Amino acid sequence: MIVEPVFAAEYTASEEELARLGLFAGEMVYRISRFRRQDNQLRSEDLRLPCALFPGLLHKDVFADISALAEMYGLALGDATERISLDLAPPEIAKALQVPGDTKVLTIVRVVHLKDGRPAQWKTSYSSDRDGYAKLDDLLRRGS
Repeated sequence: MIVEPVFAAEYTASEEELARLGLFAGEMVYRISRFRRQDNQLRSEDLRLPCALFPGLLHKDVFADISALAEMYGLALGDATERISLDLAPPEIAKALQVPGDTKVLTIVRVVHLKDGRPAQWKTSYSSDRDGYAKLDDLLRRGS
């Protein structure tokens, strides 16, 4: 799998980031955008990480996956919650995935928690994997 970095920066958490990551007003988050390519599949990923859990991350391997980051920082990962859906691609995502604007894309929203229950990562990914979302679409239609 090839990971292509796009963007990584530190910001004051937005209202949605505060809610998703269980943070307090004024806390900082890393906003990271990247692409992943494997075979004919392209994924656009937007990640949010609490700066307090990953100090100095922008000077390390900011594009590592959450397991590698947890190990790097001595954190124990716990459960994750995930929502998978088929959604029309937002215009910027359609462009990035090189699909028409009226295309449904596989959308995965995941929040990974530490063993102690604190959210460690909020990630939204959009996939151009036509086979994957065709299978999901079929399952949704059958009510499975």
